[in-house]
Amino acid sequence: MVALQHVLEAAPAYFHAVTGLPPGPAEAQSTFTALPPGKAYDDKRVWGLYAGDDMIGCADVIRGYPSRDKAVIGLLLLAEHWQRCGFGRAFALLVEQMIAAWPEIATLRIGVIEQNVGALAFWRKLGYVETGEVKSADQSYVGKVVVLEKSLARD
Repeated sequence: MVALQHVLEAAPAYFHAVTGLPPGPAEAQSTFTALPPGKAYDDKRVWGLYAGDDMIGCADVIRGYPSRDKAVIGLLLLAEHWQRCGFGRAFALLVEQMIAAWPEIATLRIGVIEQNVGALAFWRKLGYVETGEVKSADQSYVGKVVVLEKSLARD
């Protein structure tokens, strides 16, 4: 929990882009506990990316959401010092490989706050395409959520 909180606090630009505020003291706890309606903790994975003993990034994934054949990446984030070095792309591809082990999953899904233009560009470069869905976010976010999806490639 401490290592995850450190990663989240080391990415203040992300929090400013999506919430307009710095990361809060309970961001890690929220990452571990937040679930969409109808999902259980057995469906949730929070993975860390490490450089040696230090966690430098995290991914939050929900299996079987919003339908049985989809997995949603709720968050994939690296500490700012590690961004724009190729690690985010490599981590995203590793997360995709781990999700590919779930035989029922055919589609990956992510929602990005529309003001987070860097994240939108990142996911588009990885082959995610906008579904046309734009959802209203709760009051803690600064804009609407743009939904992107990608068919899961399996060997």
